[in-house]
Amino acid sequence: MDDSQKQEKITLESLYAYLHESEKKSNREFEQMREEAKKRSEEFDKRSAERDREFTQMSEEWQKIREKSDEEWQKIKEKSDEQWQKIKEKSDEEWQKIREEEQKRSEESDRRRAEIERLMDKNARTIDEINKALGTIGNNNGDFAEEYFQSAFKKNPQLNGETYNKVITNMQPAGYDDEYDIFLSNDKSVAIIEIKYSVRTDDIGKLLQKAENFRKFLPKYNNQKLYLGIASLSFRKITEKNVLEKGIAVIKQVGDKMVVHDKNLKVF
Repeated sequence: MDDSQKQEKITLESLYAYLHESEKKSNREFEQMREEAKKRSEEFDKRSAERDREFTQMSEEWQKIREKSDEEWQKIKEKSDEQWQKIKEKSDEEWQKIREEEQKRSEESDRRRAEIERLMDKNARTIDEINKALGTIGNNNGDFAEEYFQSAFKKNPQLNGETYNKVITNMQPAGYDDEYDIFLSNDKSVAIIEIKYSVRTDDIGKLLQKAENFRKFLPKYNNQKLYLGIASLSFRKITEKNVLEKGIAVIKQVGDKMVVHDKNLKVF
């Protein structure tokens, strides 16, 4: 065997030895890895078993809590339903009472309304009768006042110290609506006397308006003085004062006589 063959043989043997040793080393490493994997698997299985036990325990505890909660909730619900039923029954009962009371009040209100309407109808008829009676009395009193003062001025046609030779009652000039209960005239002056059973404040304004209309629509008397007077069977003190302050004569019945207050008479 030459040197080259010997060198080649040594190399192959070394290579085989190296490979064998490598295989043994790989087998040892693989066995070691398998042991470690086995340990890790056992550790994993152990931990998994512990987690399963913990989960099972937690599930059992949660189930107990849930069962207890459901039981307690059912009790609460039953109690609440019972209380609500009592409240509802009480409410229904009270509401029924309220409805009955309201019905009674409504019936009483209808009865009272009908009674009020009946009384109002009766009072309206009574008032109509009274108004008719008062109207008759008022008309009679008004007629009496007119007759009394017109007759008195016909007997004694004097005012403000003047005597009038013409006395016209209920004079209404053609062409307008004013009527003069008593119209007195002479060559120097004229007088308009308004007759009222009872004098009101607005009667003063109406007489002043008549005086204004007289000057406007009867210019033939413009050169004569115009006096005004109010004759009445009844004067209130304040009304009488207002009449005198306006410069209008106050003419009243005192006993069987006619009394004329004309000291402050004004020319209109």
